[in-house]
Amino acid sequence: MNILTWLLLMLVVLFGTTANVSLKYGLQISSSIKGANTSISNLLLSRYFLIWFICYTLMTILWLYVLRTIPLSQAFPVLGLMYALIPVASHYLLKEQVMFSQWLGISIIITGVILVVN
Repeated sequence: MNILTWLLLMLVVLFGTTANVSLKYGLQISSSIKGANTSISNLLLSRYFLIWFICYTLMTILWLYVLRTIPLSQAFPVLGLMYALIPVASHYLLKEQVMFSQWLGISIIITGVILVVN
């Protein structure tokens, strides 16, 4: 795996993390608006939904390129980093509580990805 492919794979992970966090934040914001039709319609019209859509589109395009250049058995485990980054981003950006067991799981995921990549 060359450095460009590695960077593109990390962009896939970052776009996926950004997409999930923005969708959650957009849903929180849209459900807090009083007097609106539904929180889903508010979400669909929000900039956070647009961020989600753009990030998932870019993530998919980059993922297709990455899959053309490296084996799935190496690329797919790296996507597991999203399972580590989403709770971290949720903790810092959405002020969600992350338990010690989750931090332990995050460290195990990161260790596993490092082992698979090497």
